[in-house]
Amino acid sequence: MKLLVKTSLYYAMASLLFFAVAGFIILINFNNVIDNDINDFLVNREEIATTQLVNDIPIEALNNYEQIIKISTNQEEIDNLIFSDTIVYDIIDDEFHAYRKLNVIRKIGAVYYDISIFKSLIESNLLVVEILKPMLMVFLGLLTFLILGNLFISRGLWRPFKETLITLKNYELGSTRSIDFSKTNTREFNQLNNMLNIMIKKIHYDYLNLKEFTENAAHEIQTPLAIIRNKCEILLQSEKLTDVELKPLKSIYNSCLRLSKINHGLTLLAKIESGAYDNSEKVDVTEVVKSQVQHYIEVVELNGLIIKTELKQQIYFVINPDLIEILVSNLIRNAIKHNTSNGTIHITTFQNCIRFSNSGNQSKIDTYQFKRFNRSNKNSLGLGLSIINKICLAYNIQLKYSYENGLHNFDLNF
Repeated sequence: MKLLVKTSLYYAMASLLFFAVAGFIILINFNNVIDNDINDFLVNREEIATTQLVNDIPIEALNNYEQIIKISTNQEEIDNLIFSDTIVYDIIDDEFHAYRKLNVIRKIGAVYYDISIFKSLIESNLLVVEILKPMLMVFLGLLTFLILGNLFISRGLWRPFKETLITLKNYELGSTRSIDFSKTNTREFNQLNNMLNIMIKKIHYDYLNLKEFTENAAHEIQTPLAIIRNKCEILLQSEKLTDVELKPLKSIYNSCLRLSKINHGLTLLAKIESGAYDNSEKVDVTEVVKSQVQHYIEVVELNGLIIKTELKQQIYFVINPDLIEILVSNLIRNAIKHNTSNGTIHITTFQNCIRFSNSGNQSKIDTYQFKRFNRSNKNSLGLGLSIINKICLAYNIQLKYSYENGLHNFDLNF
């Protein structure tokens, strides 16, 4: 969940709770006011009835559906006003209605009278409803206004933070351009941007030093490796060496070849990351695949494999010609190296997609094997998939891997 949405949601919940509590308090106070008015009305009616009794007006003349007076035998709770809510059957409407009732015992002369005064609550309840409707509309309107206002204001307040995230997302570590954060009048955001600038400069400096060291090391190691390889080749051609001497010499020679391949792979990765292959042009990728298949056909046959191609869809893509050849070559070599005896290799083109499929004993590989020196085969350098991944990232080629029906599938989506 986005930070802006989360803060707005919390604010909406807090506002809703506040308005609910405020509305409840207003409703209680409003009901108390109405109750007091009704009670005052009942007291006035009772005082009038008492005055009429004092003036010797007969009970029969005073009794009606809202006023009942009778002689009481209770002589203890005199002048005690008792208010209560009750339900009275209305003969005219043929239904029960809510009423407020006042009951009091008065002593007039030597006679005790039980006086009950009634007041219908229909009008007061309707009044409450009529007042609550506009009040509820006002509350909802005010709540909506506050939530939208908070969302609008928060969006403006958090805009510098969002711009910082976008800047970081678009920044490339190997880029030569400096990173610039938007200026803001919020001190905390400026402090964050300053700290990020310091950290990025330090990381960029360390990255450049490491990159320079890798390039220099790869370059400097080429000459010693070439000398060692040449010396080993000369010694291996000598007929004076015994089998005991040949065995360690072949081991040295094979290790030297392996180091040369690793050095070449690291150099290639460094060039890709540094953007050395910047001359791009529109390339017929399908023709590159056909050319590479012909190049590896003998290797495929020597390994006892069968390669099948379905290259009916022509695919064109703007890329460095050397890199697309390296990309396709590495995928084919990967399919050869990680295959089974009498296995198969399938290369198929779809709409803007090429699939390289090969049989293999190993189950589905993990994505960590796309990193340098991660390998499932002890004879592998662990750089092939890393080079493939780097080229795809450099040209926004979507690389997908799947394992279906015993086949490892690598899809290049252009």
